[in-house]
Amino acid sequence: MELCRYPEQGNTRTFHIKAIQIPIVYNGFGDYDPDGLLYVLEEDADRIEREARYRFEMEPPQPYEGVQPLVIRANLGDTVKIRFRHDLDRRLSIHVQGLSYDVSTSDGASVGFNADSTTNGEIWYTWYADTEGVFLFHDMADPRSSEESTNIHGLFGAIIVEAPEAKWFDPETGLEMESGLMADIYEPGKGRRFSKWTYKCSISWNLCTGICRTGAVR
Repeated sequence: MELCRYPEQGNTRTFHIKAIQIPIVYNGFGDYDPDGLLYVLEEDADRIEREARYRFEMEPPQPYEGVQPLVIRANLGDTVKIRFRHDLDRRLSIHVQGLSYDVSTSDGASVGFNADSTTNGEIWYTWYADTEGVFLFHDMADPRSSEESTNIHGLFGAIIVEAPEAKWFDPETGLEMESGLMADIYEPGKGRRFSKWTYKCSISWNLCTGICRTGAVR
């Protein structure tokens, strides 16, 4: 029996997301996590991995600005399709907190009698952007808090659900953007505002919280 059925409504946004493993350098002094993990848009994966490893070989290792939690955006009412894949030797997933989805296909976990929606290769998820706000996503294939798990090494991000007609632009180039921590948000009839998702972490990324800050752009 199908436990839940969500009708697709609004626009459909599709994101191709990949998990990669790279050393994550935290600062100019060379402090780093050798087992760093990151969600990235698949189109950016090669560039981020290449540049991060290049800077890691410097003395001392230097951070790369492209290494940051993945933040994607959608409009209220959108259906969000996620194609998630990875080449790592373990099961991984993406579990979103706060948005609606069918637990039999898109929970990103392996819990009880529910179907396993983690993967050792590729899987599709469908989320429903039915509430405005900021919603954390992270790996639930390994929810432990030990050094052997994934979240502690950086496998987390957020989806920000904006107003139905809002558009978002790169604050520097002015071009429409698909992902990013910072964006200029434009709503017809309301002008522009600035949105930034910040994260506070300890040196090992094991204590992380996300905050969405907004403000008017003059």
